[in-house]
Amino acid sequence: MSTLLERWRRGENLSDLDIVDIHGHIGRADFAIPDTAASSLVHVMDHIGVAASVISHIRCLSDATEHGNHVTLEAIKRFPGRLFGYCILWPASADIVRTETELCVNNGFSGIKLHSANGFSYDDPAYEPALKIADELHMPVLLHTWGEVDMFRQVRLISGKYPNLNIVMGHSGCLSKDEYCKTARELDNVYLDLCLSRTPLRYVKSMIEGAGEGKVLWGSDGLFINMAHQLGKVMGADLSDGVKRKILSSNARRLLADIRR
Repeated sequence: MSTLLERWRRGENLSDLDIVDIHGHIGRADFAIPDTAASSLVHVMDHIGVAASVISHIRCLSDATEHGNHVTLEAIKRFPGRLFGYCILWPASADIVRTETELCVNNGFSGIKLHSANGFSYDDPAYEPALKIADELHMPVLLHTWGEVDMFRQVRLISGKYPNLNIVMGHSGCLSKDEYCKTARELDNVYLDLCLSRTPLRYVKSMIEGAGEGKVLWGSDGLFINMAHQLGKVMGADLSDGVKRKILSSNARRLLADIRR
């Protein structure tokens, strides 16, 4: 029987692996991406053999989050079972956040995506209604992270206050790799995703060794980063095929299955 790495090197389609991308995007940004539509993302997924992607709109970087959520809603309706939605939020007020989160949840979104580039910390009081809803529904909350000291404090605070939501720290290990692993290892509801454009040597194995094989999720950051590039670092890692399957599929499926509608 061929190993996953051997299959990958032959360019085989990997649809039998039920690969789940926990960190995907749609929408136009300042990147040289010819087509940022949901249909283009699904086309790439089909070509490689990725079963599902949990996506947010790139408007998570701005205050145009309602527009972004509307576009995401159209995408998840068009591609049910293939695309799942993260609700993006602009914390103008707690009431605005609550209204938008409830609208997204009622329309079938599967989680929340927050981005620190908007100038607000993740423990901003305006986010509390969204985090409370995510806690009640056991939803994943994907945070853009970049190794900041205060970010780790915020994650620990949210993790303790809302123990039933599942925090996914995006771009884990970009900086402060040991702190990422320690945080995920110590907190039951904190997970790491692997999307990085410049990935250090032996990065995937070191994250598994530091955080545990049940705490690491595959994320591509597609369409900003090539999905094949992001899959390659998992396929080429010095890990058993069983652990690779956990990273690529079962860890994420477990989080999605935990959501309570």
